[in-house]
Amino acid sequence: MDPALTEAFGLDPDVLHLNHGAYGVAPGEVRRAAAAWRERAERNPHRFNRVEAEGLVAAARARAAAFLGVQADRAAWVRNVSEGVSAVLGSLDLAPGDELVTSTHGYGAVRKALAHRAARAGARVVEAAFPVGAPDEDIVAAYAAVLSPRTRLAVVDRITSPTATVVPVAAVAGAAAAAGVPVLVDAAHAPGHLNDDIAALGADYWVGNLHKWAYTPRGSAILWSRPGTSVTPTVLSWRLDDGYAESFDYPGTWDCAGWLAVPDGLAFWELLGGWEAVARQARMAEVGQRVLATVLGVTLDGLPAGPAPLMRLVPLPGGVLTCPEQAGPLYEELSRRGAEVAVVFFGGTGYLRVAAAPYNIAGDYARLGRIVRDVIEAG
Repeated sequence: MDPALTEAFGLDPDVLHLNHGAYGVAPGEVRRAAAAWRERAERNPHRFNRVEAEGLVAAARARAAAFLGVQADRAAWVRNVSEGVSAVLGSLDLAPGDELVTSTHGYGAVRKALAHRAARAGARVVEAAFPVGAPDEDIVAAYAAVLSPRTRLAVVDRITSPTATVVPVAAVAGAAAAAGVPVLVDAAHAPGHLNDDIAALGADYWVGNLHKWAYTPRGSAILWSRPGTSVTPTVLSWRLDDGYAESFDYPGTWDCAGWLAVPDGLAFWELLGGWEAVARQARMAEVGQRVLATVLGVTLDGLPAGPAPLMRLVPLPGGVLTCPEQAGPLYEELSRRGAEVAVVFFGGTGYLRVAAAPYNIAGDYARLGRIVRDVIEAG
């Protein structure tokens, strides 16, 4: 790992960090900015919360909206994608027999939320199924095949969490629009990672985390909704009647320091080089994927046709991971040996999902391969 950037991100240098896509990490200076906002609030909590916070939160939201290329009045603060998805689901009028669509690659917490909301209404969840490595046209066809007159919402991942696949959202949204189905894009991994024109994707709702690849504090995400749609916050509070974005700005008394430090995280992203830096990291991810595959003696055939630029799958050797229940123990053993990486079991195959963050270097992937090989040889 790059020593200077490892220090800048405030990471433990004795750990091999190859899973930035899971929880992200705010650089040290961004964490200090959040701490400064927190201290300012505590110096005069009454005035800060009663008078100052409203304008400060709105200004930070406007900065986040500009970064994402959307209008500030259509960009609502949420703490994470799960909260944004919950707000959209809670705003749906569902009846018995209605359907909610997702895919077999969908994030587990979102699938759980869909199942819960459907069960409460007597509706059901329908999944679009496609294998790892499916071409774009097959992914679109899989979604189109499960849309019906009973479908009330289709949730489409921009980048799938377990399989690090970039989904052709615009094409899926087009198929959904033809069927009269609104689309929610789960863009948890997209901000700072994919240079999307969000409105042009054709979706009705989009929610993305800023804390992963835009280097902001955790608890900062944006829920965009197309003009004409109606979404109610999950927390109903004082600003409920003040407009779409404003209704999310104040979820009751809470610590908004992370939101206020979002501009600092976005400035750090830009300081690193913005989209040029993302392109460099993407080349690192591709090289690292090949290096890890070589060390493990596996082939990269059949992997996502459109891989996430900064997250890649590498198959584990045959027999290493044969069921979902083995993923946790393998992760724990790798972590015990100082390697943080996502262990995935999907479609009958075990994978490692590796990331390429600014602090990663080419040697990290060979190092991971040696650790994995040692675990396999140790039985």
